[in-house]
Amino acid sequence: MTELAILGGGPAGLGVAFYAHRAGLPFVLYEASPQTGGMCRTLTCGEHRYDTGAHRFHDRDAEITRDLVELMGDELVRVDAPSAIWDRGRYIDFPPTPLNAVFGYGFREAGKICLDLVRSGLHRGRPLVTFEDFAVRRFGRTLARRILLNYSAKLWGLPTDQLSPDVATRRLQGMTLRSLLHELLFPNGKVEHVDGAFLYPRAGYGAIVDALARSAPADSIRTGRAVSGVESVRGALTRIRFSDGRSAAVTGRVVSTLPLPLLVKMLGDAAPEAARAAASRLRFRHVRLLFLRLGVASLSDKASIYIPDPAFCVSRLYEPRNRSAGMAPPGETSVVVEVPCFEGEAIAKLGAKEFANRVAGELATLGLLDPRSVLESRGHFIPNAYPVYSSGYADEVGLIRDSLRASISNLDVLGRAGRFVYSHLHDQLRFGRDYVQSLTAAATAPEILRAHSA
Repeated sequence: MTELAILGGGPAGLGVAFYAHRAGLPFVLYEASPQTGGMCRTLTCGEHRYDTGAHRFHDRDAEITRDLVELMGDELVRVDAPSAIWDRGRYIDFPPTPLNAVFGYGFREAGKICLDLVRSGLHRGRPLVTFEDFAVRRFGRTLARRILLNYSAKLWGLPTDQLSPDVATRRLQGMTLRSLLHELLFPNGKVEHVDGAFLYPRAGYGAIVDALARSAPADSIRTGRAVSGVESVRGALTRIRFSDGRSAAVTGRVVSTLPLPLLVKMLGDAAPEAARAAASRLRFRHVRLLFLRLGVASLSDKASIYIPDPAFCVSRLYEPRNRSAGMAPPGETSVVVEVPCFEGEAIAKLGAKEFANRVAGELATLGLLDPRSVLESRGHFIPNAYPVYSSGYADEVGLIRDSLRASISNLDVLGRAGRFVYSHLHDQLRFGRDYVQSLTAAATAPEILRAHSA
């Protein structure tokens, strides 16, 4: 059997490796960093542990959850910790629910929210061109601006009338006129929080990707191998080049989970000119993380806290011990703060100390943190964290994928950064599972293999 080459050792690449090994398919995975895990690693600071993102595993795919439970065993536990929006000194449920908005914002503004919901129902037939159209149509302008439009503009770095409706996620399902009436009549029938219950490893989210990596044959995962380019002959990839001067022959298919624009750049002339032009117009939003060790036992009971106010650079923060008590020693806690940015922005250029002071100052101004409780800080940079869904992005991605499919016979693209799609860990594992199943089916049916290659 030919060997599968996997580019990238984040959750998507490790998912392919996990299912390939389970199916008996030979593979080798190449990862640029010294360790696998990508954006899903767990770091340490003394006795503290913290993740490189506010990660949670949601049980939305029964098959994937079963596979993960089999892999992790008792290490994976159920956690019930809701998330919230911090707006003008008070918590609002996230996802928002109508009754919570009434009590959170007060009856006057809640009345405007309800009126907006009635008005929005009168325009259901109009086409949705931008994310702002979606948000106003779904939640009314008052609530949309308060919790959704401001936050989304901060997160993706563009005005919401320049974002695609695809920015919308499954989280925001409960805010409708019908659900408001239902909650008023049946207060105990409140819409369930999508973010409220989730699965989480006792030792941190990175334990999942560590377990995926450990399940693979020892010689099949090669770290410290940053891909610098690829070679092709007659429409097929033949060799992978690495930045340290080494290279590896391609004997079968190549599946890339690398950021899509980076992949196209590395393909060089093997990628059609139209694909290269489209890739140059795609952007990713990066994230600066700040870990703060605190000399207090607890900050809140929330899994994550969202900050939509555009006056602050902070977009979200989370307290690791609210996911697992073992993430912090007794008498202390920690908080991890996310600040989205593009390269070249002022916030991205701040030095480590300036950045830490800026973030701690904002949390103090918001009333979430006493700066005197900060004992230590550490900063991290997470590149390519969010694909930017600017208007027309789907056409660019479609053009690239169609061009690569037509011009390179043994290349496949998976993952959040590879497919340029906002997705979660269970989605990455589903991509890997389905992809390996397609390969095993093709291996026993040559006509399927020919169709897959085409």
